Parts: sequence; C-alpha cells; structure tokens
Amino acid sequence: MEIYLDILLLENLVINYLILYVTAKFSRVRVSTLRLFAGAIVGALYVIFIILQPGMKVYYTAFAKILLSVFIIAITFSPRKVLPFLKTLVIFYISTFIFAGAALAFLYFNQQGGFVRNGIIYVFGQSRGSLMFFGIVTVGIIVKIFMEVIQSRINKDKLLIPVKIAFDNRIIGLPALVDTGNSLRDPLTNIPVMVVEFKALEELLPSEIRSIFENSKEDDLNCVTATISTSRWFSRFRLIPFSSLGKENGMLIGFKPDFIEVGEEEEKRDIKNVIVGIYNRSLSGNDKYKALLGPELVA
Repeated sequence: MEIYLDILLLENLVINYLILYVTAKFSRVRVSTLRLFAGAIVGALYVIFIILQPGMKVYYTAFAKILLSVFIIAITFSPRKVLPFLKTLVIFYISTFIFAGAALAFLYFNQQGGFVRNGIIYVFGQSRGSLMFFGIVTVGIIVKIFMEVIQSRINKDKLLIPVKIAFDNRIIGLPALVDTGNSLRDPLTNIPVMVVEFKALEELLPSEIRSIFENSKEDDLNCVTATISTSRWFSRFRLIPFSSLGKENGMLIGFKPDFIEVGEEEEKRDIKNVIVGIYNRSLSGNDKYKALLGPELVA
C-alpha cells in the first residue's frame, strides 16, 4: 500500500487541530489559533517520523506517546499548575478517543478498507476523505450533545465560587454565583460588572457611601451624585444603569476595586478590570451566595 506523506500530514494536522479545539472547549481554556496549530503540527510530525523511521521501536511505546501528549498539551495550553495540566490532559485523551471511535465506526459501517497499526489508522482507496468528513461531523454532533447535557445538569451549587474583593488596602471574601445571564457592563469603559450585596461590602465602603445605603437613598439620584461628587473616592465610583434584578430603568452604584480574586487556591486569578455594583437587597433566598459574576470573569 502506498502512503502519501503530504496527504497523511495534512489529514493528521486537521484531525489534531480539531482534537485540541474540542479539548479547549471542554476544559474551558482560552487558547489562540496559533497555539492550536502548533500543537497539531507536533502531533502530525510525530506520525510522519515514526512512518519514516519504522525501526525505532521506542517511539511506538505507550510511554513515548504519553510524553508526546504531555508535550502537545504544554505547547498548546501552557498550564502553569499541576491540577489544571492533568485535567486538560485527561480531556485531551477523551477527545482523542471520541475521534478514534468515530473513525473506526466509519470503517465498520462503510465496509471499506483500513487497519490500525502502532496507534495509527490507515484507510484504503477513496474512503479517506469520507472518513475525515464523517469523523468531523460525528464529533461535532457528540460535542454539541455533551455540552448541552453538561450545562443542563450543572446546578447552582457547582456554580458557586469564592471571591475576594480588595479596596483601599482592605480585603473581604464572599461566595459568588456564576450567573450566565449577567452581562452587565460599565457604559463608559465597557468593563464587566459583578453585583454584590451591600451587607457583604459594608466594611469596605467609605462612610459617606455607606450612609447612602443605610438610609435607602440609592435610588435618589440627586443624593447619590451629591454624595459621590464630594467623596475623596470620586474617581473610583460609577453610576451603572440596569434593567434587571426585579427592577427596570434602575441605577446601580458601583466602584472600581483594587482587584478581585476569583477561584480556589489551585486556579485562582486576579482581575483588575472589573466594576463592583452594590445591591441593597439580598441576592440569594438561602444566603448561599452574596454576589453575581458574569461568566467572562471566570472563563
């Protein structure tokens, strides 16, 4: 059987790219197209190498393939900590098995020639293009179904995430809910807004701002603007229009924190481009969370 290396390289490049793309989607990691191609090229070149050097049996071993997987994940995703790295690696293997299963299913049902040797699937004749198309379509359907099932089964407890808010060299911690419907932004800077209960923020706020909420004057625009304009923190505070949280055409008082820290110890990240909107009611009926985070702040 003749093997055309250029076609084999192209096929593996496409499939590897799709595997890494699916891995990125499932692991919810942002990665550039360039990095996806870099990882895909490494995998494709490995296949070409072991075909050109069939005598080097060490590269056919499971250990060598695991090292290759680790190298591909490191190049593509650059995870800095062990747990995120292992999580991405596992998702990478799952994505690979999905693609391989789709390819073998095609060979079985289509009754065309092909075989597997040393972990590489070879396809005879005219079925090569059909195999790639069938694999891509099948995996696309599987990924869509999996994503829908996973998202439909995520409950609020799993969307709870610890958050720390720093302002004027003071820090408070509170539980926040990742709210997929929260797309609130500061109209001036287009920075995303997280909404936090006043009671949870009380000790962070300057006394003059605190008095607005203690006296339930947050809806009195004249009082709010007069108070903020005379505060030494004037440049840090914003007025944010909103039409949610059970109220239309409302105005939310917000401030620019020093930073917020989102997530657990292993995956926590500092975010500076965020506005904290102050809400003078309870966000949760059972006090499980004190803040609402937009999904882009945890992506």
